[in-house]
Amino acid sequence: MDGAGRLAGGLRTLLAMDRAALAAADERLRRAAVLGVFTLRMASDAGLTRGVIRGRLRRGSWRHLVGGAYVAGAGGSRGAADEVRLRAAGAALTWPDAILAYRTAGLLHGMPLHDDGTVHVVLPVRRQASRGVVPHYFDLHRRDVRRMLSFRLTSRRRTALDCLALLPYPEAERLMAWVRTREVITAADLVTAVRERRGTPGVRQLRRLEAATRSGALSEAERRLHRILHDAGITGWEADQRIVEGGSLLARADVLFRAARLIVEADGRRAHNDFEADRERLNSLMLAGYTVLRFTWRQLVERPWLVREQIETALRRAGR
Repeated sequence: MDGAGRLAGGLRTLLAMDRAALAAADERLRRAAVLGVFTLRMASDAGLTRGVIRGRLRRGSWRHLVGGAYVAGAGGSRGAADEVRLRAAGAALTWPDAILAYRTAGLLHGMPLHDDGTVHVVLPVRRQASRGVVPHYFDLHRRDVRRMLSFRLTSRRRTALDCLALLPYPEAERLMAWVRTREVITAADLVTAVRERRGTPGVRQLRRLEAATRSGALSEAERRLHRILHDAGITGWEADQRIVEGGSLLARADVLFRAARLIVEADGRRAHNDFEADRERLNSLMLAGYTVLRFTWRQLVERPWLVREQIETALRRAGR
């Protein structure tokens, strides 16, 4: 073999060695990453050179998430819930002492909240904000903290109370109906929170929500339904009642006429978005012998006479 051939063979060997080293470094980074999320320091510790790192960032092979965290690939193919989890992991890698809280914790717990594209965390000490990570500073008890995957976040109950206190009021009111009907918090929890949070941000809103839902109406739609019943002189009903059959909770009724086994639901403007679960719940109630009347926001507002007449008809048929 002449000199040119030996040189070409040597270059091929070096390239093969470089590819093997790069593959080994990528595998080390993959194992160290959390949900595929990593920091540039983790990439360097795995053995990737500055040149390789800069090249991947420049080409867009790696995408910035939040803080000092990155992920391989574009974000368009992932669902909204996956993006929330990725950003949460990125915040935890950026600040290992952070506890995910408020809107971010709510989304991770499955609450129907708007994703504002950032990560909300509670920090033990004040520090400069990092890209896409919003720090909060309030006291947390050990019982308020849970673990999910590789990060810490506030418990469902604590998260619900924080969101009810700090979200814009219309969103907090919608969340109130969701957490109460799923028994994430109770009416007593809200009363206790108002007392314990005296003098803290959001306590006025908690007090307002507690007063607005004291009657058992958890939304404006339910309050309108209550007014229709009161104005019509219809009695014998209870608000926000658990429906239990055979030891199992079937549902919570907005309004229950227990003797008539009649349930009246105020769907409101944004209620019952889970079509499958809603139909399963409705079928279970009907099989258990309940009559279920459901009224839309428009019917409650524009046709209250229809609501009254249909409830009265159902009660007559039940022998009231």
